[in-house]
Amino acid sequence: MSLSEVIYLGQKILLFKTPAKIVDEINLTYDNNIKELKKHNHALAGKIVDEHKIDDKLSNEVKGYFRSCFMTYLMHCKIIYNLNLTSAWVNEMKANEYNPMHHHTGKQSFLGLSSVMMLKKPETYGEEYSRKENPANGQLEFNGNGGGMFSHNQCKINIKVGDLLIFPYDLKHGVYPFHGTTQCRRTISYNCDLS
Repeated sequence: MSLSEVIYLGQKILLFKTPAKIVDEINLTYDNNIKELKKHNHALAGKIVDEHKIDDKLSNEVKGYFRSCFMTYLMHCKIIYNLNLTSAWVNEMKANEYNPMHHHTGKQSFLGLSSVMMLKKPETYGEEYSRKENPANGQLEFNGNGGGMFSHNQCKINIKVGDLLIFPYDLKHGVYPFHGTTQCRRTISYNCDLS
């Protein structure tokens, strides 16, 4: 007997490697505009002090990059929708802050895609208190909506600077706290409604 096909039942997460030029531009935009950026905590699940909306400060080149990655996701899934970039924000996590498990919603649609891009990362997330072979400090975790025996519906990812993950709104995700550093963990998220 030989295996002829594998059928995957579940949602997809696509990982993109972002050019350093885009990452540097987003960081510079954030750093240069931090004093005038609106706090976004009221709309987010995070237990993070510094969460700011940034979409109106991003260049057309940066918005175009996100749009093309969202379009690639749709093409990879072989589905056709209109894209509407709706909201981008920066999470700047410090030691002991965290982002509990949550999902995203859109402004005009329940159907959409979200993203997380790593902009800055501490040199250390601190010592793991136990199970050092299975680290969690500072890691992004996804919990899939499927389940059942032999399914794999949980995934921790230690994303690197420049990594961009795109996933459906209803895919639950969160970030574990870290400690042992004064450096921040900075990410940008962008939501994209589909119609």
